[in-house]
Amino acid sequence: MARMQTVEERMARNEDGHQLAAQAAESVLRVAEAAIQQGLYGVSACHVGANTNSGGVYWITQATGSVVPTIHWYDSTKVLTYTGPSLGNVPAPKFVIECLPPATLPGEAMGAGGGGGGGGSGAPVYRITVQAAGPDGNPSTLLQSIFRFQ
Repeated sequence: MARMQTVEERMARNEDGHQLAAQAAESVLRVAEAAIQQGLYGVSACHVGANTNSGGVYWITQATGSVVPTIHWYDSTKVLTYTGPSLGNVPAPKFVIECLPPATLPGEAMGAGGGGGGGGSGAPVYRITVQAAGPDGNPSTLLQSIFRFQ
């Protein structure tokens, strides 16, 4: 009977840690979206197709694809680290911002977005990926958001 309680307690603790990590990741997504709108993280270079590809901000082309599958989340030269207000007892989440090709806005001609080369007249589009861990430090959540603003 005691062993059953121990397993159940561990399962509950793991689920609690996962929920805290998911909440932290969601918070960081919203903070990153607001920061992009304010012109932070150097994403303005994405609008002209500059080859940033460092420090957590990456330009995606058909040739390069996404960096997320191969990124090392603990290499501070490859990712951004959340530095805002405390998110409770979880480690600071890590995130990357990927600049996607501009998107054509409603009412624009289909070719206005510019395709994969950047510099188009469409609205900037970003994919934000956050990796967050629970209180015990074990990575438990990877959350993505595709974000566009006019």
